[in-house]
Amino acid sequence: MSASSNFKFYVIGVGLSRTGTLSTKAALEILLPGRCMHVLPTELTIKKSINAEKFAPKNLKEIFEKGVSDEEFKQYFVDNNIVAGVDVPFYSIYQQAMRVFPDALVLLTVRDPEAWVKSVKNTLSENMGTLRKFPSFLYLWFRPAFCRVVNVLDGNPVFQGILTNVNNGNGVNYFNNYVEEIKATVPSKRLLIFNVKDGWKPLCDALDLPIPDEDFPRVNDTVSMQFRFTCIKIISWGLLIIGVVLHILVGYVLKKYLNW
Repeated sequence: MSASSNFKFYVIGVGLSRTGTLSTKAALEILLPGRCMHVLPTELTIKKSINAEKFAPKNLKEIFEKGVSDEEFKQYFVDNNIVAGVDVPFYSIYQQAMRVFPDALVLLTVRDPEAWVKSVKNTLSENMGTLRKFPSFLYLWFRPAFCRVVNVLDGNPVFQGILTNVNNGNGVNYFNNYVEEIKATVPSKRLLIFNVKDGWKPLCDALDLPIPDEDFPRVNDTVSMQFRFTCIKIISWGLLIIGVVLHILVGYVLKKYLNW
């Protein structure tokens, strides 16, 4: 019997970014026998534990932007032991995921819409636009895995819709309309509307799994994400300073000792 026939995909995450999706990913990887997809730098760094060829960036673009057959779609997750997916870019292909994995739970992570808008403003809106500007682009050059993340975000219509609507003052309506769209599209028997503040019980009940003997993960809050972007800016300036100093030193050595 093939690995594909034994494979089970458990959770199709459709919640928007900044709704506790990274905490949910961490929780799902405690509960489930496999990995949960969530696009952050660590997700796109090729590791020995996954199929590097199948997890290459070009395959990500084919799956999440160009589209692939249902069989190719399924095989991607089988090859990499990914048994759940949340956040960008996964939420863009949830309807194909629902078709390919008809027994999977559809998980809509939510929070107070006004708090969501504030979180997006203080993290994504405030920082995403600066990543390709001087000197932050030096960090993208230094960390190609993170650059691939930025490319995925730039090409994702749902993620860009979040930024556009929040920046235009339409964030609350966008959030509410998105929630209503999911509720209208996904059969109620497959859908769990979940707030990470509720902890393990609703998630474990929906998956028919026991509650773990540990606290529900709480990661990637606004302060943590702001700190991450601050580190990127500091590292970018550091790279710039190092580059300038090295250029001066090399010029000095060439001139002094080689008469250039």
